[in-house]
Amino acid sequence: MRFYIRFIFCLLLTLLAMPLYAQISCLNASRNIRIGLVSQGLPTTWKIEPSTGFVEIFDQNKKQSVYSGKASEIVITAMKGGKMKVAVDARKSLYYFSNELLFSAVGRPPVNLKVRAGSRKSFSYRGSIAISPRDGGLRGINIVDIEDYLKSVVPSEIHNRAPDAALQAQTIAARTYAIRNLNRHSDKENFQLCDKVHCQVYSGIAREIKATSKAVKETAGKILVYENSPANTVYHSNCGGYIIDSRAAWKGASVPYLIGHYDGISGHKPFCYYGKLVQKNGNIKLPAPQKKITITRMGAKSKTSTHKNFGHRVGMCQDGAIGMSAIGYGSRQILAFYYPGTKLATMRYAVPSGKPAETKPVVVASLPGSAAVSIVAPPNPTQISALQRSSKTASSGSVKGTLRQISGNGKSHTATGLRKLFWTPGSPGISRSIY
Repeated sequence: MRFYIRFIFCLLLTLLAMPLYAQISCLNASRNIRIGLVSQGLPTTWKIEPSTGFVEIFDQNKKQSVYSGKASEIVITAMKGGKMKVAVDARKSLYYFSNELLFSAVGRPPVNLKVRAGSRKSFSYRGSIAISPRDGGLRGINIVDIEDYLKSVVPSEIHNRAPDAALQAQTIAARTYAIRNLNRHSDKENFQLCDKVHCQVYSGIAREIKATSKAVKETAGKILVYENSPANTVYHSNCGGYIIDSRAAWKGASVPYLIGHYDGISGHKPFCYYGKLVQKNGNIKLPAPQKKITITRMGAKSKTSTHKNFGHRVGMCQDGAIGMSAIGYGSRQILAFYYPGTKLATMRYAVPSGKPAETKPVVVASLPGSAAVSIVAPPNPTQISALQRSSKTASSGSVKGTLRQISGNGKSHTATGLRKLFWTPGSPGISRSIY
């Protein structure tokens, strides 16, 4: 009996001493990921230019190099029978490859590859490019470090002039989403994530900016976990003042950290809302192609109001995150607000020596219960019209000024190209008719 007690005690000590990445298997994932360049289609030719003037071509199946040396331009052409021809500077041709070939620039870093698919415009990518025959054409895949991948994803998914805390929160959400969805595409496709909105928008080096690259560096390897698995950190552009439950958007099982709630702290105005509010007893029909949204306060005297939004309204509201950041909330508080109950963990490849992991979730404030409001008919984001930018001005030192500076007066820098209007806790809006 005494031996049994000692054994249990030693086992508990071992488990407690075990690093977090040994307990959560996802933290051991490779930092190199395969991104299918689906947006480039399946052209019959690809052109690759190494930034260093030297290239290595590696046969992935045979695990051997087929060419290594000088190269200004490599042209890969689809052939009949599911094969392809490779020409190096029009002086050396390598014939009839049916296996995936990996193209890597060779030389002192930083290095990249300029890629042109068919007659499309050129893009430059970090990492390596894999080309393989598929359905009569050629599929391109970018094999890239996940941290470099995020340098392009983050500015493609959120306004690049957002405050630092919002950019950091977006970076952690995007990294978590990528780690969680590494198996989203089938083995037959031979890549893990695509470069379109189906996964996360990725356009290579062209989208990178200093502010978001800084956010990637400052949050290196950090993800959100729930019950030892990566959280489903979905996000959207603008919730209109209310986050909805994941079941209301997609049905399925309830997700404890994707609950419906007011986008603000109870008793205060929301972090984000949109548009001019019209209050009325009854439903208000919005112009086509928009859908009707009704928010009803549960009580003796009910009030209804209508507002606009953009996105599925589940998880993190990007405009709300910008609003929280502008009034002093940090990235960890933003994530705790939009994904309550999740914990911050660090991928093994980025774990600093001796740095402890979170043992319990961070709590910002108690969220109003989802029963406080009833949200009917969440809209399809494709049916919401483009938002219009505000022409009003404000002092640069105010919260309103911060958000409108982000909005700007020129061309939008968002991935969708939509003209967005940012509201603040100090603006009149939905809170007056609900709280």
